[in-house]
Amino acid sequence: MTRRRLASLLAPALAFAPSIVLASTTTDVVSQIAGLFYIVVGLALTLSILMMGGGIIMWIVRFGTDQTYRTDAIHLMEWGVATLFTLILVLGVAEFVQTHTSATLYILSIAIILLVVWLFATSGVFSGEGKEKEKEKK
Repeated sequence: MTRRRLASLLAPALAFAPSIVLASTTTDVVSQIAGLFYIVVGLALTLSILMMGGGIIMWIVRFGTDQTYRTDAIHLMEWGVATLFTLILVLGVAEFVQTHTSATLYILSIAIILLVVWLFATSGVFSGEGKEKEKEKK
């Protein structure tokens, strides 16, 4: 067996080595990834709140001016509110994934199976379109 072939066989095993050594399950790994996701969403929430506050300050500062100057501030506040609601929903999904990991993995596996079946069904593998195209070429 060549070194390249051996390396290609060992690479997936080494990728899962920390999980095997630490005896962690898939649910533990998913739970840890969801925990790291909280940090990213927390930073995005902070930026969203700052964007909303900047829009409010911009609107107050431009209060005595023409309405067209204040529309930029209103547009910024709209984006801030939309981002806040979206991130709060994402936090809810992350919380569900972290507390109900096995149910989430079950739902995800069914979705992947349905996606694979859909890809096979739409690709023409079951309908025999490939054989018809070969006959047309001859």
